[in-house]
Amino acid sequence: MISFMLVLSFLMALASTNSTTDAITCAKGAHLIVARGSLEPEGPGAMGILAEEIIKLIPGSDMEALVYPALYNEYVESQTEGVRTMNSVINNYVKNCPDTDLILMGYSQGAHVTMDTMCGASSEGFPGTLSQPSYITDNVAAIIAMGDPSLTEGQPFLVGTSEGSGIFPRNLPIGCNSIASKTVSICDKGDPYCEAGGKDLSVHLSYIKNYGEFSVGHVVKAWKSRN
Repeated sequence: MISFMLVLSFLMALASTNSTTDAITCAKGAHLIVARGSLEPEGPGAMGILAEEIIKLIPGSDMEALVYPALYNEYVESQTEGVRTMNSVINNYVKNCPDTDLILMGYSQGAHVTMDTMCGASSEGFPGTLSQPSYITDNVAAIIAMGDPSLTEGQPFLVGTSEGSGIFPRNLPIGCNSIASKTVSICDKGDPYCEAGGKDLSVHLSYIKNYGEFSVGHVVKAWKSRN
């Protein structure tokens, strides 16, 4: 009995060790982290098609779909959990793979999650967080945000026809300064989420079609400039 218990204890300890020390496989190209929009099924969502194209153009790349609720009615709680998860995912990857560039992509709520993770959350009604330190931002090659509700008027990385702020504008947009040159945030006039007062949902859903090629080009160019 004693010998059996010793063996069992050893096997349990070994299993525990393996489960906590599994190494991340570092991509030889870029590692894409993609956050889907509200109510999209688990996975990369609409952005997945762009991620797949980027992976084709940057050999050795891979993709990780952010696991978070992406709920609509419980938006604040869902988005906050997404920020917490993405922060953990990014920091863990950089710690384990410091030589691999990250590419961050998010649509709608996923864009809000992505930008809050990098810039720090400072919108009214959301728990405040800090922007990422330089050892994280230095490992990010490019960021694509589409239909971001936290888009704030005057930010230099806006692409599109929108002239205002989103429904959750930032009180501290300065937090985005360290990633501004790497970021493209797409919003067109009439979008009810990234442009407060907009009333055309079809605009919010049009960015993959209208800006997909541009977005892929931005990412690939940004990655190649570093590698």
